[in-house]
Amino acid sequence: MHPRLNMHPSILRNIVAALLFGTVLFCLVTIHSAATERRVLRADAMELGHITYGLFDPTEWKVIISSILEKKVNEFELTDESREQVRLRLTDLLNGLLTEVEQVMQDRNKQKGFGGLVKNVMMDVLVDVDDIRSGIPRYVELMLDYATDPRNKQEMQCFILDRMNDLGKRTDGLVDRTLYDAVLAKYKVADRGEGLALLRARSMELEASERRYLLMLLLPGLGLFALAATSPPLQRVPLIATLVAAVAMLVSGLLLPMIDIEASIAEFSLVLIGEPVSFTDQVLFHQSKSILEVVRVLLMDGGFALSVVAVLVFSFSVLIPVSKMSLSLIALLRDREPSGRVARFLVHHAGKWSMADVMVVAIFMAFIGFNGVVNSQLGDLESYATSIHVLTTNNSSLEVGFYLFTGYCMLGLGCAVLLKRTFGSLVPSKA
Repeated sequence: MHPRLNMHPSILRNIVAALLFGTVLFCLVTIHSAATERRVLRADAMELGHITYGLFDPTEWKVIISSILEKKVNEFELTDESREQVRLRLTDLLNGLLTEVEQVMQDRNKQKGFGGLVKNVMMDVLVDVDDIRSGIPRYVELMLDYATDPRNKQEMQCFILDRMNDLGKRTDGLVDRTLYDAVLAKYKVADRGEGLALLRARSMELEASERRYLLMLLLPGLGLFALAATSPPLQRVPLIATLVAAVAMLVSGLLLPMIDIEASIAEFSLVLIGEPVSFTDQVLFHQSKSILEVVRVLLMDGGFALSVVAVLVFSFSVLIPVSKMSLSLIALLRDREPSGRVARFLVHHAGKWSMADVMVVAIFMAFIGFNGVVNSQLGDLESYATSIHVLTTNNSSLEVGFYLFTGYCMLGLGCAVLLKRTFGSLVPSKA
């Protein structure tokens, strides 16, 4: 066989490795773009749906109460039965008021001595209280006629609404709506409902795209590893491509959110003055952070203990994995094993001490534990409500960063085995 024909299998492997690596990069770039856009959309949706602008907003309650009072005034009608009941109540009220006025005036006059006694005598002579009392039924009828007049009903409605607006001005401005209004303007929507519908529809499209490309990423990743595992030890291109793909997954997993934590009230409803009042999709709490963002928050906002935790997390999940993969790539490109003790340790033995794979399990367990805490606390909130109906939801979920970080861990473990095979004759038997 011609010598050049013997190169064809290796060249073919290299071409396949390059194609698979390009597919991995394409999937990662697409996933990163979709996840980044979805994160922005979700943050904006959480801003629109936050409880501050709904259940905890005095302005919202002012609008609700005003509309209820307006409806009640419009619905106010006196039937024959209710008119008789109102007539009796008004008659008793006016009789009692007249009796009280007469008694108060007499008592005050008595306290003024002789002049007060003269005033009482003159009042008894000039003012016929019984005559005034006999006119009460006529006064009551006038009041009833006034209340049932459509023009007067409109004036009463306007008066009530004016008083409500005056009262509402004392509470307006307590909630800063700058961010809320900015989100509405950003997406050119008129209100919260329209904005949430738009954002959720787009988020669902992006989430479906993420899932598709994650599944697509699995095939070229496995293909690269299988190609590297079946290639001769001296053919390094497939293994180099696999290592670079693992590094790309690591970087994406570190930059993208791993856990999305959300606690919200799906529905809060009660009956106010005989009218149903309901608030839906009220967000209580939302956080979505990557490992690097968690490290930054711990360093900036934490004390000494949290800073130590931040350093440990950064070292075991970022520094050691990146150093190990970088030195492995350098060794393969130079076609020789690292000579330094630290470099040799990181390439061949850091896997025993690195916590990258354990981090995946820890994050997963933390997610399960947090789900239990959130569900328990939201359940307590529901049990506290008696006459108020509260339906709570926990929408916490594992995000794409977790799956990419997991993919790096699996691919990295496989690459470590292949590296030992490649440099097997040079690897020391002990650490």
